[in-house]
Amino acid sequence: MKYFPPKLWLDFNSRSEKTRNTADRTWKRSFRRYKRSLRKTLPGLNRGARKFFEDALLLHDGTLNRMEVGDQIDQIAGPGRSTDLDSRNARVRLFVLPRVGTYICELEYRLVSGVHLEFPGRISLFPAGEFPNFGDWGYDELSRGLDGIFQHEILFSSGASISIHFREFGVRRKRIRDFSR
Repeated sequence: MKYFPPKLWLDFNSRSEKTRNTADRTWKRSFRRYKRSLRKTLPGLNRGARKFFEDALLLHDGTLNRMEVGDQIDQIAGPGRSTDLDSRNARVRLFVLPRVGTYICELEYRLVSGVHLEFPGRISLFPAGEFPNFGDWGYDELSRGLDGIFQHEILFSSGASISIHFREFGVRRKRIRDFSR
């Protein structure tokens, strides 16, 4: 994470007022720099993806509901045929519940060239609960390499992180039905 490293998040929650104030100024500068960097990165994405990444804090404090990774995540039934080899294409889907709202965000990464999941994270930030978990969606950053590959890095409150390298991205919002009845 270039703009929102784990140490910055820790400093935000420091007991020292001086450290918190410094972190606040650093975060504001980093946020402006990140938004400027997006101006160069976003034109390579479709309109829906650009809109999603422009709202840099949309999923902050959200919950990772599940993650799907595979070559044929839409084709579950039956044994493979020899022609299936040509249709394999690594994809990743994240399902994220925003902190506020009655929908779930489905993020789909296509033409994936790399996935890195670090769980638990190298640094323990703010563990919640008795059992290991990802915790809240903290900060995420989108960047693009010289080779045209996008990278989406996500840092969770537990210190866990996900990094996905991809060429195409899509996002959908799906309404959550009320199951409390």
